[in-house]
Amino acid sequence: MKQTLIIGYGNTLRSDDGAGQKVAEAFFDQEKIKAIATHQLTPELVEDLVQVERVYFVDAAPINTVTIQGIQLRDNEHNFGHFIDPQSLLHLAKKIYHYAPDAYFVLIPAQNFELGESYSEITQNAIQTAIQLLQKQVTPCMKSQL
Repeated sequence: MKQTLIIGYGNTLRSDDGAGQKVAEAFFDQEKIKAIATHQLTPELVEDLVQVERVYFVDAAPINTVTIQGIQLRDNEHNFGHFIDPQSLLHLAKKIYHYAPDAYFVLIPAQNFELGESYSEITQNAIQTAIQLLQKQVTPCMKSQL
């Protein structure tokens, strides 16, 4: 069983918005980590959530620094319209499987959401920072299982 899930999401055709996917891709070949790069969050991801101890949701945001923060599971949290957020996925997992992993947001600074496939300088640097911070977060977990 994989211990950690990293879900990077965002639109790779909207410049900085694709940063989450880029971060997830950096973890594709690592043991004990399952990484998913996706355009958007969907209910099908619940199957992946219930198979891990912790999940990191990586997304671009109009902020100034890479931020990792815990996600609190709240009762009656659901948003199943055209956009599903991490809290709604966690709530669905808890409702169906009576389990939700520890969850965290990893927010990547972004400033350009225009059509395009390249990152702004701030986002390119933040992608590397986020990868390094996540590596530090998941490495102690991996060592504890050895």
